Amino acid sequence: MLLDSLILQTKLFLQEDMSIPIEDVLRDENDLLSIKLKDHTAMIGTGGKLNIMILISYDRTLLDHLVELFMEGEEVDPLEENEIRDSVSEETINTIMGLALPTFPNRGKGVTITPPITINDAANIKKYRDSKIITADVKTPYGGLSISAVGPAEIIK
Repeated sequence: MLLDSLILQTKLFLQEDMSIPIEDVLRDENDLLSIKLKDHTAMIGTGGKLNIMILISYDRTLLDHLVELFMEGEEVDPLEENEIRDSVSEETINTIMGLALPTFPNRGKGVTITPPITINDAANIKKYRDSKIITADVKTPYGGLSISAVGPAEIIK
């Protein structure tokens, strides 16, 4: 259910808001030991009644296309490229989480969300003890992204 909500909101955001067609979605709901991160990753944590971590890991080509769309053709100063890329990846995950939250257990009531952060120096995320990792790869003509949820096995379904 959690992954369904994240996939749906990711597809809606990419297709409806950004006019990026979806070619395929591959789900992996097995109990993964780790997630191999792509070129650029943004993360949001939740707390309160739902303690999980959500990650979106982008192929560089897709994130660069999103930056172009967000910037609406405006020139990007090369000195600001990384900062803008971080901002777009964080805004994207923030939007997807905000839209998905009402579909989470208890309609998201009692759930807090951390501000998004960018992770650029990690190659993978490993699960810890009794946690569970589920993920979906979303393919577009501009590259792909992986959306993953990490948290207690009884919550991550």
